[in-house]
Amino acid sequence: MNKPKNQSKNPLYVVRKNGVDVEEASGLLELILKKSGLDKIIPLLESFMQMILLEVQTYAVFIEVKKILDQIFEKVIEIIFQIQQMTAKKKV
Repeated sequence: MNKPKNQSKNPLYVVRKNGVDVEEASGLLELILKKSGLDKIIPLLESFMQMILLEVQTYAVFIEVKKILDQIFEKVIEIIFQIQQMTAKKKV
């Protein structure tokens, strides 16, 4: 059998509800988002960002919006790093 080129050799799976729901994750970030339940908030964050970016009409407003988005992304990266540390400890 020929596997499609875009199919992973070792796919990642997220198991929820005591094995009732099993979903494939395309990468580590998607796995973390699905496992933590944050995948449900992504559409909300996207619409929030679109709403904020629509209000940008001057450079001063752009700088303030950039500060807000930088803070959000900094927190997200911090959370992802903490999750990676926690999962690394579980493997030991």
